[in-house]
Amino acid sequence: NYTKLFQKYLGLRIYLIFILSLLAAIAEGFGILMLFPLLETLDGVEQMSESEDGFNKFLLEIIKFLGLSESISGILILITLAFVFKGLVTFCALGFNAYLIGDLLKKLKGSLFDKYSQMSYGYYASKDTGHFTNLINEQPTKAIDAFRQLTTFSGQLINTIVLMTLAFFMTWIFGLMALSVGILLLILFMSLNSYVRKLSRIN
Repeated sequence: NYTKLFQKYLGLRIYLIFILSLLAAIAEGFGILMLFPLLETLDGVEQMSESEDGFNKFLLEIIKFLGLSESISGILILITLAFVFKGLVTFCALGFNAYLIGDLLKKLKGSLFDKYSQMSYGYYASKDTGHFTNLINEQPTKAIDAFRQLTTFSGQLINTIVLMTLAFFMTWIFGLMALSVGILLLILFMSLNSYVRKLSRIN
């Protein structure tokens, strides 16, 4: 039973991938947000911060508190560190995910092989060789593909939620516009995918 083995083996390990994905998304969002103080610094934060309010002003106050309000190089270093951290965390998440996939595939096939050694001769004789070959080679691979797609989708979903949240904090109009465009693109690609499937069935 693949489901029971997944639950027994993965446990809390899979949440580590989600946590790393969340940290990577936050680091990426922080690096993008730092572009705003960088542009403000070019025009002078002291004058611009008076006209800002909400999250933008809060971000500028943090930059001033760190003593980087007049340091373009300092803000550039912060942006660089944010994206370097994001790259390292993403590498760790993908590496750990690859390790889990390889180890899980080994355990799945090992479990099936153990079951093979315990089955009765009558059951073995009632099935052809292709059935057992497919069961130990093809089915675990499909289960692993489902796990890989789950982690990829979850990571992208976390990244999207974090970036959209930051966009709403910065400018709710821009966030709403980005959300609307994203929904329209999703509907467009879903319609295109459905149309391509219909064409493939006809041919």
